[in-house]
Amino acid sequence: MTMAYLWLILSGACSVAASVALKSAGAGPSTALPAPLLTQALPYLMAVGAYGLGFGFYALALRQLDLTLAYPLMVAFAIAGVFGYGLLSGAESISAMRMAGAAFIAVGVFLISK
Repeated sequence: MTMAYLWLILSGACSVAASVALKSAGAGPSTALPAPLLTQALPYLMAVGAYGLGFGFYALALRQLDLTLAYPLMVAFAIAGVFGYGLLSGAESISAMRMAGAAFIAVGVFLISK
């Protein structure tokens, strides 16, 4: 059963990686010169790959955990990862209201797991 939680953490981490890749793709190139097609497509390809890998980890977790527990935990790990990215990178503003919302989600996931 312990491995199932590791799979959920890895699935959430893949979701975060995919979201960060999509965010960077949306930022676009910083120069006026057009970038080669592969360079433009690379963040999208990375996001698809990360989502695919995360799907595989999630499928492994579902072999051992109930769906009603696995999904909220996986999403909670992803939310924590996105907040961690925002705090560490400084690329996102994290307000007290957002932190309170994340705390409420964490409490809800804790209650679901009992």
